[in-house]
Amino acid sequence: MKRVIYFYPKDCCDYTIKNKLRQMGINVIDVRICKYVEIDFYEDERIISILGKPLFTSEKLPFEKLFFNGRFWESHEILEEKWRVEKDEKKKKYLQALILISASMIKYCKGQKEISDSLLDRALSLISELPEELLPFFYISFCLDT
Repeated sequence: MKRVIYFYPKDCCDYTIKNKLRQMGINVIDVRICKYVEIDFYEDERIISILGKPLFTSEKLPFEKLFFNGRFWESHEILEEKWRVEKDEKKKKYLQALILISASMIKYCKGQKEISDSLLDRALSLISELPEELLPFFYISFCLDT
């Protein structure tokens, strides 16, 4: 089965949709609500008959386009791929901080503000350990590489 994310307007449903879809036998991984309602599931066309056609589905986009469009899960996934193969410890720490920021935003959108704050604190702690003059270069290098 293929894992997909369908994006719906923010006002289409709330977090109860996750349990409702699961009760219908649909294999839902998660529901995230931020700029859009994201239904993350293993492909099942019944979703369209229940919620209608999505605005769009997940697609490969650069990190910054995903992040600044509120698509924090997908941006998190891209960052993890880069982090796993990065050899430079400073760049790796920078990527880990960005991963934590993305995870913090996911938790914030789910209303889990204490967890969000904790993740953000950890991210800022990692960033504070890096040489300030390198941060813009890491960002530019990373954006050009995605």
